[in-house]
Amino acid sequence: MTAAGAGFILLGLLFLIASMANPARMNIAMVSGFIGAALMYFSFAAIAHINYNSPDNLAALILKIARKNNGYFTVAEAMARLNITAEKFDEVIDYMLRGRMASEETRDGNIVYKTDSAGSPVKRKCEFCGSEFNVRDSLTSCPSCGGNVKMK
Repeated sequence: MTAAGAGFILLGLLFLIASMANPARMNIAMVSGFIGAALMYFSFAAIAHINYNSPDNLAALILKIARKNNGYFTVAEAMARLNITAEKFDEVIDYMLRGRMASEETRDGNIVYKTDSAGSPVKRKCEFCGSEFNVRDSLTSCPSCGGNVKMK
């Protein structure tokens, strides 16, 4: 389709040059140029759509979302932010799970995906027993011993 668009644009340029001798050819040049430009636009739009929806590209965008959330993302969040369908998300998450870019966890009955590369190195640590907790967990006291939990 891109080649046809380029051909129509070249044909339009040819008729534009020929319209210097015969002005009646200007209409053909304009129509041919418009058809060529439209074909080029739609072919580049189709290529961009195919590239955007590739699993590689969507996985990179999902990793950016996870980085903002301390390495975690949900199905609904990724689908809403990327404007993709459930089928496309399933394809991308399968690609990410096979490539070990993400792992699946269950929190409060909801499926949450964790990316190791985007995780936060900062942890919460109990002052007394030394237990470590994720920063995402909003703990002020240790569930094991009841001591104060501080950022490490």
